[in-house]
Amino acid sequence: MYKVLLVDDERIILEGIASVVEWGRCGTRLIGKAIDGRQALEMIEAEPPNIVITDIKMPEMNGIQLIEQVKERFPEIVFIILSGHEEFSSAQSAMKLGVRHYLLKPCNEKKIMQVLAEVVEELKEFERRGAFIMNNRENFAKVLPQIKEQFLKECITNKTYGKRDWEYYCDLLGLNLLDRPLRLILLEIEGKHDFEHLFALNNIAKEIVEQSGYSVYLNTSIGGRLALLVEEVTLESWTGVMMDIKNIYFKYYKLDVTVAVSSPDSLPQLRRLYKETLECLSHRFYLGEGSVITSGDIDRASGGEEDIAIDADALAFAIRSGNAEQVRELIKEAFCKLKGSKLSVDVVKSYVLELYLNVMRQAGPRQKEGYSRGLMLVESLSTLELAEEYVREAAAEAAGMYYESNMQTQSRTIRRVIQYVHEHLSDESLSLSRLAQEVFHLNVDYLGKLFRKETGEKFSNYLMNIRMEEAKKLIEKAESLKILEVAAKVGFGSNPPYFSQVFKRYTGCTPSEYKKSSVI
Repeated sequence: MYKVLLVDDERIILEGIASVVEWGRCGTRLIGKAIDGRQALEMIEAEPPNIVITDIKMPEMNGIQLIEQVKERFPEIVFIILSGHEEFSSAQSAMKLGVRHYLLKPCNEKKIMQVLAEVVEELKEFERRGAFIMNNRENFAKVLPQIKEQFLKECITNKTYGKRDWEYYCDLLGLNLLDRPLRLILLEIEGKHDFEHLFALNNIAKEIVEQSGYSVYLNTSIGGRLALLVEEVTLESWTGVMMDIKNIYFKYYKLDVTVAVSSPDSLPQLRRLYKETLECLSHRFYLGEGSVITSGDIDRASGGEEDIAIDADALAFAIRSGNAEQVRELIKEAFCKLKGSKLSVDVVKSYVLELYLNVMRQAGPRQKEGYSRGLMLVESLSTLELAEEYVREAAAEAAGMYYESNMQTQSRTIRRVIQYVHEHLSDESLSLSRLAQEVFHLNVDYLGKLFRKETGEKFSNYLMNIRMEEAKKLIEKAESLKILEVAAKVGFGSNPPYFSQVFKRYTGCTPSEYKKSSVI
């Protein structure tokens, strides 16, 4: 039931209307009767009605004055004016105050009930509309976070708004951001993860930001990353907050997070800020996964591509020589140049690919098949550090293959040298120089180093030791063998005295003395 207050200074009219109108049939209930505006105001303040039926012309406070005061405090109350023909100008004033219903005196109960019914229907419609609006507001409040997420996503990807558009959406979403400098922060989880990990990162990020005393105005997930639109404070402050987020997230989920922090700019520049943060993220190729990267970290170096030329011939020679240490140094030097270049990631990746292909060219037929499969992996490596490790391992494997091959070849060569020495021990011209040049066709210094590496001693010492040991055997076995014959058999045929001198230095006694001691 809607509550009605009846106001008229003529008691006969007041009581008459009160008694003849069937209030219940109209969906109303009469809660009071006032004889003037002042009394009516007091009653309204004590118990506000839904409907007031009031005369215009009254002492103390007339109907228009009553309406003015009530509308200020109780704008939802509906007024029905009782007026005579001579009070038309006053009725017009009431209408200006929003009063739309009036009854001309004299009026009967039927007319009053008809107007009451109209007012009740209006009140019901108002309540329905109010409930609808309230419901919409509640629903809007529920979906507002999702709307804000979508709004940010569209702003940073493919929407172009004019000034009036920005104003409209900021007002709709309750965002007072148009005149504020802002930063966009992009966070990307490294390693295998799912939507739940991103959801958790969002919650942790917002909580840490708020605990730090700052604000996240908008947030959304885009391209598997988390985007935060935040207020502008110093870059150092945001770097510290992001490190806290990274550390706490890693503590719980054992996953690293790479963060890009944009330079400050206004809301209409969101697309530019997004592109900037994407470029920052791409530079984790240089700085490594789990870094906090800002626009200052991606400034181009002054050098050009000519400063990162890679000595492919030196690397190829080191690999084919089996020199693992030199290979490591050359790879390290090449990647130091790439790190310092700060060229675009695509350009640097092309250099890495060229370096890998150079390694691949040195590999054997069996290895090349594996290296070919690795080409796609080189292209997909996410950091320069991983790329360096991959190329270094590939080069080390190739160098190791050559080292083993060279070792086998060198061992075979030295075995042949030793065999030749034993077979030609009596040859006085036997020397490293003649073996290298006439027999094995190798560089004499190379053969000397190779011989020493394999046997642990110089060729000249080895030859002299072999000759002396053979001489000892000959002297021990032969009862009548002359010293001249022994000297000839071990390569001293033209100089027996020299043989005796060398033999004494080697054994501590002359060949004759050695013969006597061996007989005893």
